[in-house]
Amino acid sequence: MKKTASFLLKLAVSAGLLYYLFRRTDFSLLWQSFKGLSWPWFWASVISFFVFQLVSTLRWQRIAKYLGFRKNFLFFGRLYFIGVYFNTFLPGLLGGDIVRVLYLVKAGASKSVASFSVFYDRAFGLLGAMLLLLVFLPLEGGFLPPLARQSLLLFSAGGLLGILILVLTSRLWREKIGHELFYTLTAVTPPLRFGELLAWGLAVQILYNIHLILLARSLGIEAEWSKFFLIIPLMGILASLPVSLGGFGIREGTLSYFLSLLGYRPELGIALGFLTYGVMFLGGVIGWFLYLRGERRPQENG
Repeated sequence: MKKTASFLLKLAVSAGLLYYLFRRTDFSLLWQSFKGLSWPWFWASVISFFVFQLVSTLRWQRIAKYLGFRKNFLFFGRLYFIGVYFNTFLPGLLGGDIVRVLYLVKAGASKSVASFSVFYDRAFGLLGAMLLLLVFLPLEGGFLPPLARQSLLLFSAGGLLGILILVLTSRLWREKIGHELFYTLTAVTPPLRFGELLAWGLAVQILYNIHLILLARSLGIEAEWSKFFLIIPLMGILASLPVSLGGFGIREGTLSYFLSLLGYRPELGIALGFLTYGVMFLGGVIGWFLYLRGERRPQENG
């Protein structure tokens, strides 16, 4: 019952936001945006998308290794793309993150290790986005409303400071509590491990930004790349909130709003949002193929 209510709420949020956007959309301009698509830029963005996914897989594999679960790259790559399939084709029904946890448990990981591996995979992605915001808000945030810019700076700085304090004090808390679950929770907090995984998180965010910049270029959006390094982390953070179906409505609305602040027509932001989902759809197709191949119970050794 709760899952159904959650699904319906997310559906209502996405539908409401898209309805709001479409009421203000000139569909002839939206169609022209798609008609004028530059295919070389588009295919370059597709290639960068798969590079981004492969690096994301490497990050997840490293996290799982530090949690004591070892498998080879192909094992994690298959599960990662199957997760993309569930997020793309069945948003809100059975999330890709839940599917990844279930697969790891089937492959022999404990529930806590499986859950924390996916949690940390998301968390280091968020930390990478916050780092980019902390750098590019002072440099490129002049086009934002002052209150929004200051709030985002406080959010990024406060979040990173809180995490840093947790990392520096994790050994003390681990010795005090000494519970097995807490050891799993703090397995990635030793400074060297944390620094390595934070670098992976930043690398993934940079690659995702490059993917979106190339996709924007395919639509003729020529904004400075540094502006995208501010807009895209914001869009990614908002779209990842569990309040919509696959980020629909939030992704398109965020891109439309920020690009309009830079002088672009709102239809280009909506088109970029739909193209972003379209490229992710291609990753979902690969995950669908792997899922149908019988990877429901992966047994590879690593």
